Amino acid sequence: MTIRSFTVVVLALFLSIVVSAHDVTYQGTVLAVEAARVQVKTVDAQKSTQSMWFAVDKDTQVKRGTRSVPFADARIASGERIVVIVDEHAATKNLAREVRLAAR
Repeated sequence: MTIRSFTVVVLALFLSIVVSAHDVTYQGTVLAVEAARVQVKTVDAQKSTQSMWFAVDKDTQVKRGTRSVPFADARIASGERIVVIVDEHAATKNLAREVRLAAR
Protein backbone atom coordinates (compact mmCIF):
# COMPACT_ATOMS: atom_id res chain seq x y z
CA MET A 1 0.00 0.00 0.00
CA THR A 2 1.39 3.38 -0.98
CA ILE A 3 1.41 6.35 1.35
CA ARG A 4 -1.21 8.06 -0.82
CA SER A 5 -3.65 5.15 -0.63
CA PHE A 6 -2.99 4.80 3.11
CA THR A 7 -3.83 8.50 3.56
CA VAL A 8 -7.07 8.07 1.61
CA VAL A 9 -8.08 5.08 3.78
CA VAL A 10 -7.32 6.96 7.00
CA LEU A 11 -9.25 10.00 5.77
CA ALA A 12 -12.25 7.85 4.81
CA LEU A 13 -12.27 6.21 8.27
CA PHE A 14 -12.07 9.60 9.97
CA LEU A 15 -14.96 10.99 7.92
CA SER A 16 -17.12 7.94 8.66
CA ILE A 17 -16.55 8.46 12.39
CA VAL A 18 -17.44 12.17 12.14
CA VAL A 19 -20.61 11.39 10.17
CA SER A 20 -21.73 8.71 12.63
CA ALA A 21 -21.68 11.17 15.57
CA HIS A 22 -24.46 13.42 14.33
CA ASP A 23 -25.83 16.05 16.68
CA VAL A 24 -29.06 17.91 16.04
CA THR A 25 -29.55 21.36 17.57
CA TYR A 26 -33.00 22.58 18.61
CA GLN A 27 -33.70 26.18 19.59
CA GLY A 28 -36.85 27.42 21.21
CA THR A 29 -38.72 28.47 24.31
CA VAL A 30 -39.27 26.41 27.46
CA LEU A 31 -42.88 25.32 27.94
CA ALA A 32 -42.47 23.03 30.98
CA VAL A 33 -39.76 21.50 33.17
CA GLU A 34 -39.87 18.20 35.06
CA ALA A 35 -37.24 16.34 37.08
CA ALA A 36 -35.87 14.40 34.10
CA ARG A 37 -37.13 16.24 31.04
CA VAL A 38 -37.90 19.62 29.54
CA GLN A 39 -40.62 20.59 27.04
CA VAL A 40 -39.59 23.07 24.36
CA LYS A 41 -41.54 24.94 21.70
CA THR A 42 -39.12 24.67 18.77
CA VAL A 43 -39.01 26.67 15.57
CA ASP A 44 -37.53 25.19 12.38
CA ALA A 45 -36.06 26.89 9.29
CA GLN A 46 -39.53 27.18 7.71
CA LYS A 47 -40.77 29.03 10.83
CA SER A 48 -43.13 26.22 11.85
CA THR A 49 -43.39 25.50 15.57
CA GLN A 50 -43.58 22.19 17.37
CA SER A 51 -43.72 21.15 21.02
CA MET A 52 -41.06 18.57 21.91
CA TRP A 53 -39.99 16.80 25.10
CA PHE A 54 -36.27 16.25 25.68
CA ALA A 55 -35.04 13.72 28.23
CA VAL A 56 -32.23 14.70 30.59
CA ASP A 57 -29.96 12.22 32.38
CA LYS A 58 -26.83 12.30 34.54
CA ASP A 59 -24.62 12.71 31.47
CA THR A 60 -26.49 15.73 30.06
CA GLN A 61 -24.29 18.81 30.26
CA VAL A 62 -26.22 21.93 31.31
CA LYS A 63 -24.69 25.36 30.77
CA ARG A 64 -26.10 28.54 32.25
CA GLY A 65 -24.11 31.16 30.35
CA THR A 66 -20.54 29.81 30.33
CA ARG A 67 -20.92 27.96 33.64
CA SER A 68 -21.77 24.25 33.87
CA VAL A 69 -24.47 23.51 36.45
CA PRO A 70 -26.52 20.47 37.47
CA PHE A 71 -29.93 20.30 35.74
CA ALA A 72 -31.82 20.86 39.03
CA ASP A 73 -29.67 23.90 39.88
CA ALA A 74 -30.20 25.55 36.47
CA ARG A 75 -33.66 26.70 37.63
CA ILE A 76 -35.07 26.62 34.12
CA ALA A 77 -38.17 28.79 33.82
CA SER A 78 -41.15 28.61 31.50
CA GLY A 79 -40.80 31.14 28.68
CA GLU A 80 -37.01 31.11 28.80
CA ARG A 81 -34.99 30.71 25.59
CA ILE A 82 -33.15 27.38 25.35
CA VAL A 83 -30.87 25.41 23.04
CA VAL A 84 -30.92 21.60 23.24
CA ILE A 85 -28.34 19.44 21.47
CA VAL A 86 -29.37 15.83 20.83
CA ASP A 87 -27.37 12.90 19.45
CA GLU A 88 -29.89 11.48 17.00
CA HIS A 89 -28.22 8.05 17.23
CA ALA A 90 -28.57 7.76 21.01
CA ALA A 91 -30.49 4.76 22.35
CA THR A 92 -32.96 7.06 24.14
CA LYS A 93 -35.10 9.15 21.80
CA ASN A 94 -34.61 12.93 22.23
CA LEU A 95 -32.01 12.50 24.98
CA ALA A 96 -30.34 15.88 25.49
CA ARG A 97 -26.57 15.69 25.27
CA GLU A 98 -26.29 19.38 26.13
CA VAL A 99 -28.66 22.13 27.27
CA ARG A 100 -27.66 25.79 26.90
CA LEU A 101 -29.34 28.66 28.73
CA ALA A 102 -28.65 32.37 29.05
CA ALA A 103 -26.66 33.60 32.05
CA ARG A 104 -28.56 35.08 34.97
